[in-house]
Amino acid sequence: MGSEQKRFDEQKRRVYLFVLPIIAASLGLNLLITEEVRLVQVINIILLLGIIVCWGLFWTRLPLTVPELTILALSLLYLLTAILSSLFVDMLAQGKPRVGDFILYMPLVVVLGFLILERKQAVVASFTLLLLMIAPAIPVWGSLTNSQIESLITLYVSLFVYTFLAYFLHILYRRRAEQRAIARFAYIDALTGAANRHRIDEWLAEKVEQADREGTEFSVILFDMDHFKQVNDRYGHKTGDDVLRQMADIVRMQLGPGELFGRWGGEEFIIITDEELPGAVALAGRLCEAIGSHHFGKAGKVTASFGVAGELPGDTPERLLNRADERMYHSKRTGRNRVTGETAVE
Repeated sequence: MGSEQKRFDEQKRRVYLFVLPIIAASLGLNLLITEEVRLVQVINIILLLGIIVCWGLFWTRLPLTVPELTILALSLLYLLTAILSSLFVDMLAQGKPRVGDFILYMPLVVVLGFLILERKQAVVASFTLLLLMIAPAIPVWGSLTNSQIESLITLYVSLFVYTFLAYFLHILYRRRAEQRAIARFAYIDALTGAANRHRIDEWLAEKVEQADREGTEFSVILFDMDHFKQVNDRYGHKTGDDVLRQMADIVRMQLGPGELFGRWGGEEFIIITDEELPGAVALAGRLCEAIGSHHFGKAGKVTASFGVAGELPGDTPERLLNRADERMYHSKRTGRNRVTGETAVE
C-alpha cells in the first residue's frame, strides 16, 4: 500500500504541475483587465506569487503537504478577502447588486480542500469557510437590497452544495479505488508482483479455449529455483524473498509483449507465451542464462530448472501443465540449471 500511495502522490504532483500554470495565467489576466486597485486585487497578486512559488516547489522532492497547504491557505484567504471587498465596497459603498466574479473560483477551492485534507477535515474546513463568509453580512443585512441579499444567499447555498457534492464524490471515488485495489491484488502475488495462481488458471483456460476455437498455438514454461530451501535455511527467509523479487524482475526484463508471467507457488513460476515449442525453448534458455549469471547479493549465484511444453490439439490446462512439470523435473534430475523441452523425455 505504501507504493500505491507513492504512485498516487506522483500523479497528484504531475496534475499540479499542469494545472497551476493555467490558474496562474487566469489570475494574471484578471489583474491585467481590472483597472481599479482594491484589496482583493492585492490578494490576487499574493495568490499569484504563492502559486508560482508552489509550482516551483512541486518540481522538488519536498513532501506534497508543504505546497498543498500553502495553496489552500492562500485560496481561503483570497475568498474571505473577496467576500469582504464585495460586501463592503461593491455592495454597500457602490451599490452593486451582486457579488463579484470571485465565486467562479469557489468550486476549485472546495475540490482542493477534499484533495489535500481528509474527508472530515475538508468538510469542517468548508463549513468553517461558509460561517466566516456569512458572519460579516449579518450586521449589515438590513442595509442590503433584495438583489444583493439574493446574490449572497446564492453564494452561501452554492458553497454548501459544492461541499455536499464533493463529500459524496469523495466517498464514491474512495470506494471505487478500494474496489480496484482489491480486484488488482486478488490477481497479483504480493511478494513478486507477478500474477498469482488464480489469475494463471484463468489465463490457461482462456488460451486453451482460444486454441480450440481459432487453431492458434502457445507454450507453457515452468521453472523452479534450484536448492532454494538451502537459501532460506542458510540466509533466512528475508534473503529468500529478496531473491524471488530479483528473479521476477529479471524475468520481466526478458519477456516480450503479450507474454504472461506468474508465480505458480513457492519458488515455482510459470510463463505463457504465444511462441511454438522451439521459440519457447529458446526463451527459456535466455531466462535460464539470465538468472544463472545474476548475482543475488547475499545469496550469491542462484540457478533455476526449466520445463517447456507446447499446446497440442485437444489439450486441457491440466495435461499441458503436467507435461511442462515432468520436463522441469527432468531438468532437476539431470543436473539442474537447464531447459528440457523435447517430447523424448516423456
